[in-house]
Amino acid sequence: MDTLRAAIVDGRSSATDDDQFIERLNQLQHEQGPMICRSIFQTLAGVDIPRDTAVDCWRQVVEHRRQLGRVLGRNVDLMTAMCDFLCSETRYLAHPRLVEVNTFERIVYESMYDSLTGLFNRLYFDEAFEHQISLAKRYGTDLSVLFLDVDDFKEINDTHGHIVGDVALKKIGTIIKDSKRDSDLAARYGGEEFVLLMPHTENINAFILADRIRQEVEKEVFTANGLTYRLTISGGLASFPLNATEPAELLQMADSATYMAKGSGKNTICLFKKDKRRYLRVKLTQPVLIKELGFNNSKTYEGTSKDICIGGILFENDTPLPIGAHVQVSITVKDNAPLLLIGTIVRIESFGEKSYDIGMTFSFKEMEKIANFEIAQFLKEGS
Repeated sequence: MDTLRAAIVDGRSSATDDDQFIERLNQLQHEQGPMICRSIFQTLAGVDIPRDTAVDCWRQVVEHRRQLGRVLGRNVDLMTAMCDFLCSETRYLAHPRLVEVNTFERIVYESMYDSLTGLFNRLYFDEAFEHQISLAKRYGTDLSVLFLDVDDFKEINDTHGHIVGDVALKKIGTIIKDSKRDSDLAARYGGEEFVLLMPHTENINAFILADRIRQEVEKEVFTANGLTYRLTISGGLASFPLNATEPAELLQMADSATYMAKGSGKNTICLFKKDKRRYLRVKLTQPVLIKELGFNNSKTYEGTSKDICIGGILFENDTPLPIGAHVQVSITVKDNAPLLLIGTIVRIESFGEKSYDIGMTFSFKEMEKIANFEIAQFLKEGS
């Protein structure tokens, strides 16, 4: 993700001169919106200027630099012009000091990243989260946020010491970093808590990624100080605009879903639900035919439905289907007329050999998307 501070630091290091750097910052403002101006002052000068005045301040800094250059008859460094403007024209910078560039970049790095895991820190996440919500509102896109908490981590620290605990946190941070996509932002939120921000991602695809991370942690063998042990994580997931449209509320919902996961036995991922009984779930025992989509000549399985609601169906089957698989379920509901559902597998629970409860979620929007994809694939293969 071309995050704000990272983009500013990268632009400064890659620009051949300040004119090119300013041009790059103005381009970022056009791409990312006015919030980039606030980040410019936070990153380059360490001052926090209100968002509603940061755009005008940035414009004045650029103009101040131009005027200084005209008076002095030479180019003026952007940092010099910014420092002079903030000291002489505003009250934002009262006691400036010179800092060598390597020290400056180290300070910037430490202000963005967690020193133990190498992930972004909470301060940076909060800023990026607010910015991504603004972008999602502007362009009408989905966004999901995942809270992750290490199960029974206090026992590791209390029994084996904080060094062993730190090794575990560092390894889990690496697993999250290696599992996420380039567009996602991962941060250590505090202690044994991690958070993953997933732009352009609805809750089902976010759940698939979240459960993949959970599985990777579950199968990892941790070693430290001659000790070998295993850990699990629990997580909560909330999505914009499905669950909430404001950053603080969305984060609280993801946190609430994490507590639900802990209460469900740990080592699981829970989707936030404001009201578990939001949709009436009806018991329905009927034969069903299940077929996995996306594969030629895929086998059709026979199963039995257990219950159904507006958002999903639970059925029993003798064959496990992979979480995240797109499937078609045909069920007879009235006068032998089949009801055809298309959705995504989000839950599998084993009750012995060849006995599985399988949960599939669906929405009309998602059914349309999957159906269009399948038709496109069929036409492509037939051409």
